[in-house]
Amino acid sequence: MLIKLILNDADFETSLKHRRIAALGLLAVGLVGLGCYFLLVADSALPDFTRGFYLGAAAGITAGALILFLRSQYLLTHPQAMKKARIQECDERQRSILNASFKWAGCIVFFVSAAALFVLLPLSMAAFQTLLCVMALYAVSFLVLSWALEKRM
Repeated sequence: MLIKLILNDADFETSLKHRRIAALGLLAVGLVGLGCYFLLVADSALPDFTRGFYLGAAAGITAGALILFLRSQYLLTHPQAMKKARIQECDERQRSILNASFKWAGCIVFFVSAAALFVLLPLSMAAFQTLLCVMALYAVSFLVLSWALEKRM
């Protein structure tokens, strides 16, 4: 869903080609993660949750990238399926649902993160600072993107 939002070109076929390239990039990230797991993490003294994170995240990214690549390739080679997908993605109702979902998800994550700061501060300064930096990045990117989109539109 995020790839569709980011790589939303005017020409649907170009958008599919860009998605296919993005899928290859994601596939490379997933394969690097799997390589790190098998070469560096699997037999190390790291805690179980760390090894599980490497394996789960890398496998999930790899699987998602493969699905995105295969779907994009399928749509590029089957004109009827591409036409149906284009109509579905260009539907204004679907776009408004997607935009509202991102808006509300962002609000929920931001406010839950703000509440989590109160819990993290006495427990782990590193986790507190990391979450605070992520929230600052979210706020700054929101402001910059709002300004840029306002100038563009």
